[in-house]
Amino acid sequence: MQDIEVSIVIPTYNRSSSLKETLESIFAQTYPVNKYEILVCDDNSSDNTEEVVKSLMEKTQHNLKYIKIKSKIKGPAKVRNAGINQSLGEIIGFTDDDCIVSGNWIETAVENFKKHKNACGVYGTVVTVGDCKNKPFTISRRVDVLSDNGSYVTPNVFYKKQVLLDVGLFDTDMRYMQDIELGWRIRKKGPIIFEPSLYVNHKIFCASIKAYLKRIKKTEYWVLMYSKHPDRMEEDNLILGHFYNRSPIYVLSIFLSFSFLLLGSELFIFLFMITIITYLWTHVFVDDNYKKYPIRLLMFPRYSFADIIRFMYSLKASIKYKCLVLF
Repeated sequence: MQDIEVSIVIPTYNRSSSLKETLESIFAQTYPVNKYEILVCDDNSSDNTEEVVKSLMEKTQHNLKYIKIKSKIKGPAKVRNAGINQSLGEIIGFTDDDCIVSGNWIETAVENFKKHKNACGVYGTVVTVGDCKNKPFTISRRVDVLSDNGSYVTPNVFYKKQVLLDVGLFDTDMRYMQDIELGWRIRKKGPIIFEPSLYVNHKIFCASIKAYLKRIKKTEYWVLMYSKHPDRMEEDNLILGHFYNRSPIYVLSIFLSFSFLLLGSELFIFLFMITIITYLWTHVFVDDNYKKYPIRLLMFPRYSFADIIRFMYSLKASIKYKCLVLF
């Protein structure tokens, strides 16, 4: 165990089948088996996750560990922190229980740390695979990282362990977005390198309408992040300093149009036209992919409904955290 150089931390919850595939991809690494360990950090699953992992522990020659965490704190932050605290490697890699990593994944990360001596972390490409065509009444959720976009998402990121300890690990206040928030803190200590050949496939998630709406609630955590890092508001060039994207402008135009309609004002017609223009600006004419314009027009009900819900969550969070950031 004293030879362990890299520790791979995987949080999991009730995904024993996909977790097994993730582990098998990590077993198939080009990096020497005796130099890395895998820590499966179970967020108190109620399925057969424990049995699946312990069965693999008996069969494999790899350094596979199982950690079961019982905590009232919600979200994977405390699970990943448990893995970090029990790890042996000087480099900590993160992926998720619905990911398949490339065969040279660990080797590529280690080589980048050797190449970039001052780097605090390395992150790479994430490509979502699969579709939801055979699952009607669901909405696909993708996790794609194709460039150096500053997301630092945990399906595919490595950090020096000492850096993680220095910045205080993952913030357990953050039920969602804790990986991005951690990256913001680490960037203040040093660079996080983007390496395109550090490659991971992420399985698509087909969410029910209920799950999709529940997921929108994570907007509140974006506001919490900006309240913790107010300097990022200027750095990210928020529209008018408080609008994260164009959607809030579209939602405000809807509210204004409806208000003037109720008041019986002739300004309603003018504001209604403005609303149409802002919808086109926000959701249709967003790139040069002309073939998608018709479908985006037809998606008007879905986009509008989601925008209004997201706006309300962000407004609520802005009041709660005393930081005006509207989504």
